[in-house]
Amino acid sequence: MEHLGNGIPKEFIAKLIFVEGGSFLKNNHQFQNEPPKDRRYFILNKDPQNDNTIVTVHATTQKEKRKAVRSENVLVEIGNGECSAITQNSIIDCESWKVWPKTQLIDLVNDGTIESLDTLPPEILAKLRIAIGNSKTLYPIDKRLIFPDL
Repeated sequence: MEHLGNGIPKEFIAKLIFVEGGSFLKNNHQFQNEPPKDRRYFILNKDPQNDNTIVTVHATTQKEKRKAVRSENVLVEIGNGECSAITQNSIIDCESWKVWPKTQLIDLVNDGTIESLDTLPPEILAKLRIAIGNSKTLYPIDKRLIFPDL
């Protein structure tokens, strides 16, 4: 069994995070003009175990701010209790996606910066995929990781 830094088996990381609808908590992540805080990210790839690039979106509690600047068809609201990875009423803005090299995420797991969360319920993943499909800014090469038949 191959091991990556800190003795974490590669297979263990893959089983926890690199799954369809996988999610993770990134500690002390900072966006421009915001203080650092823990952020919840959700994997949209159809086959993240075999992809080298991971497409994610993140949850925010700033619902009204997002609704003021985004089209409704790229926003997904998630209520507290709908998903165990979400602890407050939140919104996911699918125009605010992030694409990661898988190796970077593995390094972040190994240094303790990210930890796995529960997999998204299928109905929430389906809503996110519809919303990301409406994104005007996600590059076609990255959309194909979510929609392989494009």
